[in-house]
Amino acid sequence: MRLSGGQLVVQMLRAYGVRYLFGVPGDTGLALYDALYQAQAQGEITHILARDERSAAFMADVYARVSSRPGVCEAPSGAGATYLASGLAEAHASSVPVVALTSDTPLRQEDRNVLTALDQPALFAPITKWRTLVKCAGMIPDALRQAFRVATTGRPGVTQVTLPMDVLAEEVEAPSLHAEAACRHYPAYRTRPDPAAVTQAAGLLRQARRPVIVAGGGVLLSGAWAELAALAELLGAPVGTSICGKGAISEFHPLSLGVVGGNGARPYANAVLRAADLILYVGCKTDSVTTDGWTLPPRTTDQAILHLDIDPNEIGRNYPTAVGLVGDARLGLADLVTAVSALGGQPHSDPLAPWAEEVDAFWADFEARAAASTTPIKPQRVIQALTRLLPAGSLIVADAGTPTPFTAAYLCSQAGRQVIIPRGHGGLGYALPGVVGARLARPQATVVGLMGDGSFGMSAGELETVARLGLPVIILQFNNGCFGWIKVGQKLCYGGRYFGVDFGATTDYAAVARGFGWQGVRVEHPDQVEPALRQALATDGPTFVDILSACETDELPPVTGWQRMWQGE
Repeated sequence: MRLSGGQLVVQMLRAYGVRYLFGVPGDTGLALYDALYQAQAQGEITHILARDERSAAFMADVYARVSSRPGVCEAPSGAGATYLASGLAEAHASSVPVVALTSDTPLRQEDRNVLTALDQPALFAPITKWRTLVKCAGMIPDALRQAFRVATTGRPGVTQVTLPMDVLAEEVEAPSLHAEAACRHYPAYRTRPDPAAVTQAAGLLRQARRPVIVAGGGVLLSGAWAELAALAELLGAPVGTSICGKGAISEFHPLSLGVVGGNGARPYANAVLRAADLILYVGCKTDSVTTDGWTLPPRTTDQAILHLDIDPNEIGRNYPTAVGLVGDARLGLADLVTAVSALGGQPHSDPLAPWAEEVDAFWADFEARAAASTTPIKPQRVIQALTRLLPAGSLIVADAGTPTPFTAAYLCSQAGRQVIIPRGHGGLGYALPGVVGARLARPQATVVGLMGDGSFGMSAGELETVARLGLPVIILQFNNGCFGWIKVGQKLCYGGRYFGVDFGATTDYAAVARGFGWQGVRVEHPDQVEPALRQALATDGPTFVDILSACETDELPPVTGWQRMWQGE
């Protein structure tokens, strides 16, 4: 049987169980689109037309995070590839498995200044685990097998396949179209850490008087929240998380600290971490945010550091590490539970008791701010409404900027993938396309996106995508009329000399959303927040709620560096 290169791509995607392909068309991908036309007619693969290639990558990213399947996106040559790159950078930095397909100008016209030609493997090299240029149609199945294998194994990440248009159009006798079943999901081919390292780490954990665990996104990627809770309970060890690790333990668990570090942390959580005599990092980078600029702990710390991670490059990267454990988070935590149990001993009792007053004060302050009747509306009011009204199992996709610190600090997540925040590069415009991937991955869940008006300008075209698909999602927009994150920095660091951060005041965002087919609601007073959210939850179609919100210059977010400057420290 002879198949075109485009048909081979589609058959391989089908073999890997790909349900959705997110993308934008271009001249160089016509042969692929013709093959997709036939596949979609047969109900095999659904192509999700995005309005921007970056949005397609964000959709695939969130779909992968929620579904435990690799996300797949596609884009054409030239500008399409460059637009896709910024979205892929976020997924790769956050260790999310995404397979990206980009069509390209014909191989037979190489080096002749063909319109949209560029060196795609070089473009994608810094933001992928692996990439290739396919030079004949018969190589497509091998290339895609490698792409799925590399994306889903070890530390997950992005892989990219360049498909020239003459390769996509070329017809060949069909080679083997088999797929590796293990790589249809992730993590594939899990590995355990060295048993000797597990034994050594278990001894140090049991000896520690004030152990604390810091969990990152690797716990969620591995599905290791049950094992993490078991180890914490066995030790009586409090658990903090990075922003990407939110949900690694239920934040209603008595040992949960919530997010730690420099962005979205609760002050008492950082205090507990500072007082620890041993810190176990699990699936977590010791990056500038989670460690508050490597002050939590300081790089010269006397605290014992243990680190469990699938990527050996992360262990010992910023701190002297007593024991490094290289392996899958779920298997490594299970092994630690077994080893610590074998040592006997009792868990530390009520390890958070010394901070009970700080905990109560933090939540009392939140409730007071959320109850304020002042306008513009405080972001805490929105988080409080979400906490009260969202049904169990809801998904939150929070954009960078205003939504991140307020969601990280105040919105308590159950265990598992409940809250998604882009922290690889923190690009704006993530939440609106992100809700598409979230809803397709978990169609029975209530899906809410949180974004600022700065993000609106970067992703508004996806309002049409959501309406076309008929997805009953909710967008809550914090409308503060500016790039608030930058503006507060100008206030604190440059004497309030605001430049290049303020928007026009005449945009009616709810009306714009209605023009795309959404229900559009404008909220101007705190008392309108809950009714608007109730109405959105009761609506079958998409609802956009534009909330006139306090700027960060007036309602300082829980960002430790800013708070220190605000207090004159």
